This record gives sequence, C-alpha cells and structure tokens, in this order.
Amino acid sequence: MRVGIIGGGAAGLICACSLARNKKIDVTVFEKNERVGKKLLSTGNGRCNLTNLSATAKDYYGSGEFVAPAFEKYPPKSNIAFFESLGLFTRADGEGRVYPMSNQASSVLDALRFECERLGVRFLCSCDIKNVKTRNNKYVLNNEYTFEKLVFACGGLAAVKDYSSFSLISSLGHTVTKTAPSLVRLITDDKMTKQLKGIRAIVSMTLFSGNRKIVTERGELLFSDFSLSGIISMQLSSYISHLKQQGKNNFSVSVDFVPDIADTEFSALLFKLSKRNGVKAENLLSGFMPKKIGICLLKKVGISPEEEIKKVPKNQLAILSDLCKNCVFKITDVGSFSQAQVMVGGVNKNEVNENTLESKKKKSVYCCGEMLDVDGKCGGYNLQWAFSSGRLVAESIISECEK
Repeated sequence: MRVGIIGGGAAGLICACSLARNKKIDVTVFEKNERVGKKLLSTGNGRCNLTNLSATAKDYYGSGEFVAPAFEKYPPKSNIAFFESLGLFTRADGEGRVYPMSNQASSVLDALRFECERLGVRFLCSCDIKNVKTRNNKYVLNNEYTFEKLVFACGGLAAVKDYSSFSLISSLGHTVTKTAPSLVRLITDDKMTKQLKGIRAIVSMTLFSGNRKIVTERGELLFSDFSLSGIISMQLSSYISHLKQQGKNNFSVSVDFVPDIADTEFSALLFKLSKRNGVKAENLLSGFMPKKIGICLLKKVGISPEEEIKKVPKNQLAILSDLCKNCVFKITDVGSFSQAQVMVGGVNKNEVNENTLESKKKKSVYCCGEMLDVDGKCGGYNLQWAFSSGRLVAESIISECEK
C-alpha cells in the first residue's frame, strides 16, 4: 500500500515512522520547505516542549469529545515511551512540561527523522503540492504521485510565510472553520508596558469580556512594547480568539502582582511597612515584586518614588494596595499569525471521524495535527495532540492494510 503524507512537521513525521514499521506500507512525505520539521525546531524556545504529563482531552478548547479517542490510545506517557523506543529520553519540570534530556528541539526532530530514514520513508522536500485529484479510487498529487491513502498533516497558519493546504483539502469537499492566531501576545495601548519592557513577574491574571469574568490564570508575565507576553498571556489569548469568533469583544485583563497574599492581608502589610522611618516609597513594594513594577504602580497613583513613605496619606496607600491586586489593562487585540504558536480554527471536526481521523467526505483521506480545528493550552499540549493524532492516523491506515 502506498501512503502519501502532505506535511513533514510533528504530526506528519510521527505518522510516517509509525506507518513505515509495517513492511506492507510504502510512505512518502511531501514538505514544501527545504527540510522537514522546521517549525518543530522552534518549539519550546528551541527546547521542544513535546508533551505535558497532565494533558487530557479536556485541555482542548471545545474539542474534548473529538480528541478523546486519540488521547485514550496515545496519552502523554505513551508518546514518551514511543520516543524512548527511538532512543530519545525526556525529563519533566514542575509544571508537567516534558522536554528532551538534551534540552534541544533538534534531538526530537533527529529521532523522528532518523527513524523514518531507517525504515525507508521517502522525503520529497521543497515540493509544494498544488493539486489533488482522484483517479480510479486513488489520489494523484501534482498530476504525478499516486497513492491509495492520503494524509493531510500540513500544520496551520501560525508562524508560516504562506499556506495553501486549506485550498487543497477544500477541493476534496471539506470546509474550514474561521481561523485566528492563538498562544500569542496580548496587544494593549497602556504605556506602562513600554516602561516595563523586558520585565518578568509571576502573577495571577483574569480575563474579562466587558464586565463578564472569563477565566483566571497564573504564571509568568513578560512586558513588551504595548503588549503583554509570557505563558500566562498566551493562555488568555486562546480564550480571546475563541470569544471573538463568537462575536464577543471589549476585552481587558486584571493583573494581580501579589497573587499569594489575600487583599486584606496585603493591605495590612503595606500600612505596617509604611510606618518605618526614613524609607523611600520606591522601596515599599520591592519585597513583593520587581522594583521597576513597584515604581510604575507608585507613579500611577501619584506617589513619588522619592517621597518618604511615612508621609504618604493613608487613602493613597489604600489605592496603591488595590492597584497591586487589580491592575487593569485594556486589550485591543492579540498578536498576528506570524507571532503565534498555534491556530484557532481549521478543518471542520464534524467532517472527520474522531475514532480514525479519516475524512467523512473522502474515503482513504486522513487529517491530523494542527490543520484540524483543534487547539490546546500552552505548555506541550499542542505537540501532544500532533503526536497522538499522527499515531492514530497511522493505526487506522495499518488496520485497513491488514484487512
């Protein structure tokens, strides 16, 4: 049986080497870039956060039922064991994020690529698939390459210069849901972000749509020019992108810079600290957060950093206390696809069998990875889906081959 895989990313590569372990299957991977796995190399800041130990089907926005079969068969520990069978060993951090022991994304790519090469997978790089046609119950790519089974593992719109794969699968009768960037920075017009560019802090952040509270996340916040970044902002960007597709708008975030101390306790601590003699205001908050953040908050409530803290009126201290626990930033937008890690939207899930990932529109056509309308949280969840879905497609094709 000849199988063609369009896309040499995470899902396509793991699907290819899983298929090629069956000697009855001949596998060809088409990659429009000059080499396979290019995007994989940039994941996890170059370290490749390849899964998360706590990942479950519930961690995928509105896709829990669809991804459940893949997760039941190939949960995080199964994928880790798969990589160990390739000679790649991993470690997990305190948040359950799993990385290769080498701490290099290239190790993950090499493990997949070398296994594919060992098993005889054919790579055709710098090969852009322009058209897909059906002929005698087979699929013909670019009027040249013929296959009994066809796998779409083309990734999504995030961090790519051009993308044509949706038009390919649409030509086979599939529809594509509205797309948007996800796991990306939050755009704001607050000048405080420019003043704090490069500063990081562990905070709690709550997203609002109008007056409605959406969700609260905790993690590292990174300030940049008129934007909020870091894992926590990326998590919230996914909610914003999904809500925008539902017609929601008017977004804001409330940042709690002292998430481990309750409001009343923090207020009492500030009043107690303010009674010390000879202490400048600029040092008041330095025991709770990065000093630059504290100075910005002081200025926001009209307290001079040079002023002796004992002389600051109690009402101003009360306002400062509230601001530390509830600093609001209006969110005007999220970052672009070029800055995003993943994509919201994609091939309509209702047109794909969740148990096999075979198309309901065209027999012997399969989809896996990010090009499906599935996206998860930041922290290894999206690669977990790519690997699990790629392996499920391989299993489904092998089952057909063995009939």
